[in-house]
Amino acid sequence: MQPVIDRNCSVPDECTSLSPMALIWQDILAQAMTGELVAAMNYTALSKICDDSAEVADALEHAEGEQAHAARFAAEGRKIGVDVPNNGGAKHWKRLREAFMRRIGERDFIGCLIVQEIMLESFAVASYARVGKVAPGSLGKTFASIAAEEEEHIEHALTILRAERTLDAQRFDDKVHGLHLEVMTTLAEMLARECRHGHCEVCQASCVKPSLPYVSLSAAELRGVSLHQYLKTLDTLGVPGEVTLAWVSQLPV
Repeated sequence: MQPVIDRNCSVPDECTSLSPMALIWQDILAQAMTGELVAAMNYTALSKICDDSAEVADALEHAEGEQAHAARFAAEGRKIGVDVPNNGGAKHWKRLREAFMRRIGERDFIGCLIVQEIMLESFAVASYARVGKVAPGSLGKTFASIAAEEEEHIEHALTILRAERTLDAQRFDDKVHGLHLEVMTTLAEMLARECRHGHCEVCQASCVKPSLPYVSLSAAELRGVSLHQYLKTLDTLGVPGEVTLAWVSQLPV
C-alpha cells in the first residue's frame, strides 16, 4: 500500500516530481533542522548571559555544533532530491523559543540549561536515535550520529545541574516543574495524536504524522521514546520518579 502523495499540496508540479517517501522524509528533516537552528539561537543567546569566559566559549561551541547539524540535515535532503525548509517562527517552535528567551531575560542560566539540555535535547536524542534505526543509508547514519552528539550535551549539563540541585533540592525541583508545564506541554502537543490547534507550520502540506507508518515510524512511538529519555534524564538528576511520572501523565495526548 502506498501513502497518499497529494497531502493537499498547493504546488502540483512539485508534488508529482517527488516520490512519496521523499515527501515524508522532507517533513521529518524539516522538523529536525528547525530544532537544530532554534538550538543554535538558544546557545548564542545563552553565551550573552554567561559570566565565565569558559561558559561563553562552551555555549558558542554548542551553537556552532547545532548549526553544523542543521547543515548536515540539509545535505541529506539534497541527496534525496528535496530542499529542507525550516521555520523557527512556526507555532510550536516559537513558543519553545519564547520560553527559553524568558529565562535569558531573567539571566537564569540554570533555567536555560533545563529547557535546552534536559527538555529539548531529550526529545532530540530519543527521536533522532529512533529515526536513525529506520531511515535508509546515510540518512539513518546522520540521524544516529547527531543523536549521539546531542547526548553528549546532556551529559555535560547534568554535571552542572546535579551540583545545583544539591544546594536546594526542593527549590530546584519546583523550578523544573514550572518549566515542565511551560515547555513539555508544547513538546507533547507536537507529538500528540492529532494537531488540535491546526497546522504546525513546518510540514510542507498536511501533517506528516499520518504518513509516518510508511517509513516505519509513528508519532506515538516517537513521543514514547522521547518521554522515556526525559524521565531517565530527570531520574539521573535525582528528581523523584514518582513525582516526574505524575508530571508526564498529565501532558496532552
